[in-house]
Amino acid sequence: MYQNTTTDICEAAEKFLKALNLEKYNILSGLKSESNLDYIFRNYSDFLDPGPFLSIKAIHAHNEKEEKGLRLMLSFLARTFIEGRSAKLRDQILNTESRASIIYNKRSIHYRSIMYEIKNEPKRSNREELNRKRQEIVLSLNPLYLKLLETFNKDSEELGFPTYIRLRDDSEGIGLSKLREEAKLFLSDTEYIYRDLLKWFLLRRMELKLEDVNLNDLHYLFSSFELRSNFPKSLLEIIAKSLLSEMNIQFASSIKTDSEKRNGKVPGSFCLPIEVPNKILCSINPIGGVEDYESFFQTLGKALCYAYTEPDESFEFRMLRESTYLAIFSHLFKNLIYQPKWIKKYLKLDPGSDFLEFMHLRQLMTLRYYCGKLIYEFLIHENDEHQNRSEYYSQILKEAILAKHDEADYLIDTEPFLDSAIYLKSSFIEASFRSFLREAFDEEWWRKKEAGNLFLNLWKDGGRMTSKDIAEKCGIKEIDSTQLLTNFQQIFGS
Repeated sequence: MYQNTTTDICEAAEKFLKALNLEKYNILSGLKSESNLDYIFRNYSDFLDPGPFLSIKAIHAHNEKEEKGLRLMLSFLARTFIEGRSAKLRDQILNTESRASIIYNKRSIHYRSIMYEIKNEPKRSNREELNRKRQEIVLSLNPLYLKLLETFNKDSEELGFPTYIRLRDDSEGIGLSKLREEAKLFLSDTEYIYRDLLKWFLLRRMELKLEDVNLNDLHYLFSSFELRSNFPKSLLEIIAKSLLSEMNIQFASSIKTDSEKRNGKVPGSFCLPIEVPNKILCSINPIGGVEDYESFFQTLGKALCYAYTEPDESFEFRMLRESTYLAIFSHLFKNLIYQPKWIKKYLKLDPGSDFLEFMHLRQLMTLRYYCGKLIYEFLIHENDEHQNRSEYYSQILKEAILAKHDEADYLIDTEPFLDSAIYLKSSFIEASFRSFLREAFDEEWWRKKEAGNLFLNLWKDGGRMTSKDIAEKCGIKEIDSTQLLTNFQQIFGS
C-alpha cells in the first residue's frame, strides 16, 4: 500500500528535487544572477497543494513498518510546500541580494562580500562603516523577510498544524521544546568561562573591553591572528584526501567542490545533492584561515553521506536525509580541526594552550550564538507580531555571545526552517558520537580503517539511517548537552 501510494509522488519528486537543487546551487554560488525558484515550483505544482503531504501523513499514522521512509517523505513534502508557497518572495530576496552592492573606498563591493571585508578589516572604524552600508541593504530586505515570516503559520495551518513550530517539530521529530530548554541550560553552564576567556582575548588581541565590543569586532577577532596564519588555504583538498585515505575512504569523484571566489556567492558553504550518489555539488566561499577549514570539512561530511549511498535505493532513501543526521557528520568532520593531534599531524603545528583555548572559544561562541538564535526564533514564531521583535533579537543575542547586535538584523538572521535547532541537536549528539569513536577505536580514530568501515556502512544505507540510530549506537537515552559541556571543561580546565 505504501509503495503504491507514493510511486507517483516519488517519480515527480526526483525530477523536481534535481531541478530545484541545481537552481539553488547556481544562484547561491554566484553562477546565476537571477533566481527562478517560482518557475520550478509552478512546473511541479502538485507540491504546492497540501494533498501529497496529507495523504502520506494519513498512511504514516497507521504504518509502523515503513516509518522511516514515510517520515522522510513527510519532512520533504512539508518543507517543499512551505518553500513553494513563498517561492516568489524568495526569488525577490535572492535577486535583491544578487544585485546589491556598496561603494567603499572607491571600490564596488557586492552585498554578499561585505562580511568578508568586515572579517578581514583590522581598523574598527572601517568595520563600522562597512557594516553601516550593509545595514542600508538589510533594511531594504526586511519588508520581504517580514512577508516571508507572515506566511509560515498560515501555510502550516493548511497542512493541519496550528503553528509553524508544530509543523517543523512533528514532520521531522526534532523535539524543539526540549532543545530550547537545553539551549538555555548550555548558555547558563558556559556563561562564566565564556565571559572570562572572551574578556581576556579581546583585551590581549584587540585592546578592547568586553562591555564595548560589538558583533563585527568578534567577526574580526575569530577570523584573524593565528586563526588566519596557521591555516593555509592551499592544503584543504590535499589534507582531506590524506585524511580519508587513512580511514580507507576515497574522496569520491562524484563530489564536486567549487572554492572559487566569485561575486554573488553566499558566505560560508553549502552542499546540494543533484543525482545521488553520482553528482553532489559543494560550494565554499573562501575568506582565508580557520573559517575555510570549517566550511570545507563540514561540507565534506555532508557530501560523503550522499556519495556512498547505494545507487539502487528507492528515491526517499537515496535522495532524502534527516537533517540532524547530516549535520552530525558535518560537525564530526569540521571538529577534527579542533583536535590537538590532528592539528599537529596535518598543520605541522605544536598547539600551545593559548592557541587551543582561542580555537575552542571560537567554537563555544558559535554554539552560544545558535542557542540564542533558537530561543529568539521560538519567540518570533510563537505569534505574528514580527514587526516588534527587533529589540528582543538584539537583547537575546547579546546575552548569548556578549556582543552588541544590530536590531536591523532581526529578520535576516532567522533560519527559514529552524535550522538553529538542527545545529544544536546534532552538536549534542556529535559530541557523544566522537566520544564513542575515541573509546571504540582510539583518540586518533580518524586514522583507523575500522572507523572508516563504520562510516561506510552507515552511509551506504542512505536515508534509512537517522540521528536516533547514531544516538543509540552511542548509548544515548536522552539528548542533552552533557558530553559537549564535558569536552569544553576538559579543554578549559574547569
